[in-house]
Amino acid sequence: MTRWGTRRIIAAAGLLATGLSLVACGNEGDGSRPQPAADATETSATPSITPTTTSSSTTPASSTTPERSVPEVAGTPTVVPAQLSGRMLLTGTEVAKADPNRGWIETKTDGRPICGPTSTRGNGVRGSLARQFTTELDALGGQWLTRYQSPAVAEAAYDRIVATIKSCNSLTPAPTHARKLTESRTLPLGDATTILRWYDYPLPTDPGSEPGGFPYAVTRKGSIVSVLAFREMGAGVAPAHFEALTRTAAARLG
Repeated sequence: MTRWGTRRIIAAAGLLATGLSLVACGNEGDGSRPQPAADATETSATPSITPTTTSSSTTPASSTTPERSVPEVAGTPTVVPAQLSGRMLLTGTEVAKADPNRGWIETKTDGRPICGPTSTRGNGVRGSLARQFTTELDALGGQWLTRYQSPAVAEAAYDRIVATIKSCNSLTPAPTHARKLTESRTLPLGDATTILRWYDYPLPTDPGSEPGGFPYAVTRKGSIVSVLAFREMGAGVAPAHFEALTRTAAARLG
């Protein structure tokens, strides 16, 4: 049994909070570079360990990313990017409803997307919010909202994020595993939405090892990009359930 199967036992023992138990599908490398910090303002919406019944009740006042002034160029009107709000983020209750019988809740544990930090951000970040989710057993996930200086910058970031997920260079399967992209499609949501899914599976030489599912949903609306990313043992969130989450997340962007 390889590391993926062994870590399922560890996860059942309650060690998922370390955020390490879901890395074992492959050897997650250092393929993605750290995000530039020069203009990034990282503000996380404070998640509740217990799911809430409404999104507004989970949104602390501090979750709103402050606006920065945008220098005005002579002859060009100043365009202020849309402001982020914790109300744009999915809640644990909504994730649990979209993917029933899994016991999803909000958590402070880092969901760490399998394709690395550049699979959620891109360059030219002006502000960001994130919220994490877990089943407290075999799955982690999160939503990352990023605000850019303009719709054009957001569009370029969206394209880079999708390209990063499609290549997923920061994930190298274990020697007895292989991986394949099992889903790659677009939806008419926001200005652009792409759903992608990686599947890490054992080779015939290692029949007892666990597979892993890693779905992503990337949506752009104006100057904001939303990324949903989950990592689970097994096949992962069912495609229909993940699409429901994607639609709810996209509708929150306005």
